Amino acid sequence: MTITDRLPSVRESFHKIASFVVAGKDARKELVERLLRHHSSLAELISSQPTDRKAISRDDVPLAVFCAVLKELAHRYGRSLLPEGNLLEQPELLKDYLMVQMARERVEQFRLLFLDDRKHLIRDEVQSHGTINHVSVYPREIAKRCLALGAAGIIMVHNHPGGQVNPSRGDITMTQAIQKALAVIDVCLIDHVIITRKTQTSFRQLGLLDND
Repeated sequence: MTITDRLPSVRESFHKIASFVVAGKDARKELVERLLRHHSSLAELISSQPTDRKAISRDDVPLAVFCAVLKELAHRYGRSLLPEGNLLEQPELLKDYLMVQMARERVEQFRLLFLDDRKHLIRDEVQSHGTINHVSVYPREIAKRCLALGAAGIIMVHNHPGGQVNPSRGDITMTQAIQKALAVIDVCLIDHVIITRKTQTSFRQLGLLDND
């Protein structure tokens, strides 16, 4: 399906947004046309809105706020769909959740899912944000957080905004270092997942993690 094929539904979504953020038929029409010129989908619009107040013009504040609310609701809805039991028993739900959370982030984000000994989710935390192609990760801090939460295992996740689905040499080296650090405190590195806009890659499936 091409962007042109999707335009009716995209236009309809933008009309609904415009009806919430601006008053007047002409103003709404003008906003919809502006959004269509710059965004090919609702997801792209929501993910592209600036969060820094200085980067938002006064006229666009209602739009930015509304998009921020939609994004937060989408994230919370995705979180609610995760299984309450063994997180690894329904990998497709976890995959969908991670895609919603991270696929359209414009800078690299490093996230940790902390699990107990039954593979139940204890906590989902974003540890750090970086640049378009780099994020800082500290094995010692990860180990400390695992101890604080009483985690038996973790899943590491980070995104590649540039679209490169394969792990870099640095990704592999960093992952191996973290796995060794966690082994000292008897915490299992269950997987490391790389997210792009369209897909994701698992270190475990690629055979890049040492066998437990």
